[in-house]
Amino acid sequence: MALAAGAEMRGTAVSVAGLHVNGAAVPVAGTKTWPVMAGDEIKSSAAPVVLTLKDGSKIVLGANSAAKFETTAGGRESLRLVNGSMQYQMSADARTQLVVNNQPLVVTPGATGTAGAGGAEAFRAPGSDAPKQGLKASGLPGVSITGRK
Repeated sequence: MALAAGAEMRGTAVSVAGLHVNGAAVPVAGTKTWPVMAGDEIKSSAAPVVLTLKDGSKIVLGANSAAKFETTAGGRESLRLVNGSMQYQMSADARTQLVVNNQPLVVTPGATGTAGAGGAEAFRAPGSDAPKQGLKASGLPGVSITGRK
């Protein structure tokens, strides 16, 4: 699998089981991390995928989840949860906008939390004054992000 020419690196991905980037299987055996670029869609299989963004933020995609690196209309880097669940720990220098169910997730630098795409119940994101419809809290059993505040 070749990396897209001219695409900007957004971070790295790692998984102990299957990982797909833009529909292609990534060999996890012998691979410590895989670079992820602007425009890439990352899909986990039976095990979570840990994304470390270039700003130091960590995103854990739950099993059988997908997320895509995009750019907002204002030019800001974003990570859109396509389906499934994610757990996030934003760095103090976080620059990436998280998007769930096509709505920006309101998070502040240093925030931690979870979100799921496709749910019908409301979830109040940390730092948000109003619930975001379609967002729901979700656990990721067996996955932890160290250094939680």
